Amino acid sequence: MDTPQEISFAPLLFTGISFMLLAAGSLVVFLVVYQKRLLQQQLRLQTAEAEYQQQLLSAVIEAQEHERERIGRDLHDGIGSTLATAKLLMGRLEHLHTNEETTNLTYMVKEILGNAVHDVRGLSHSLYPAVLDRFGLAEALQHLADVSDEASTLSVALTVDYPRPLVLAQELALYRICQELIHNAQKHAEGATTLQVRLQQRATSLVLAVEDDGCGFDAAALEQRPASGGAGLRSIEVRVQMLRARLSQQSAPGAGTCTLIELENPIFA
Repeated sequence: MDTPQEISFAPLLFTGISFMLLAAGSLVVFLVVYQKRLLQQQLRLQTAEAEYQQQLLSAVIEAQEHERERIGRDLHDGIGSTLATAKLLMGRLEHLHTNEETTNLTYMVKEILGNAVHDVRGLSHSLYPAVLDRFGLAEALQHLADVSDEASTLSVALTVDYPRPLVLAQELALYRICQELIHNAQKHAEGATTLQVRLQQRATSLVLAVEDDGCGFDAAALEQRPASGGAGLRSIEVRVQMLRARLSQQSAPGAGTCTLIELENPIFA
């Protein structure tokens, strides 16, 4: 009586073992396919990251070249012309015959050279703001606002809530972004009377906002234009990418322009 039961149990055992082998084979095939797809996805991500890094490097180089061009233009048209004028006036001193003429011309030369010194200091500050290195971002922005107030009819109002400083590289990038946004507002915000600059820091984020009450523009129409941004806007975008921050701009004709830079998880000093 026992033998038939043992014989009937054998096909069940064989079927179970076959099923387990089939399941194991299917699992192996699934793991191989999954691993292959995962490797392909990682390769695509690495390729995309390499392309992004290349684009970022190209943008950085482009921004640096525009900056060098601007510096060269300032040196040639501003300081160079001023010093050339001073040299011509100094040459005239040899041909003067009265003390009064000499005194007047010497005074003019001193005034011109004083302006050249002022321009050199301004250019030096634009290259690297010493106040940022010595006193931090808050003081540097205050100095930038004061200088911009004196140099333009556009009033700059600064609000700073910045209790904990960031590393110098991030502070410098934020300073350059703010500097370029103020320059853009002075140049393009027709009819503007006030420029609001706000720096607000939270536990895990930081927001830089620059808002004017000028003519504004049609943001939707501008986005549809290819390569609509100039060198200044490109420089801002490069620094925003380097910070891994977000750039957003709100504007409408007659309603002014508000630019926001949002930095998540900043690196504290």
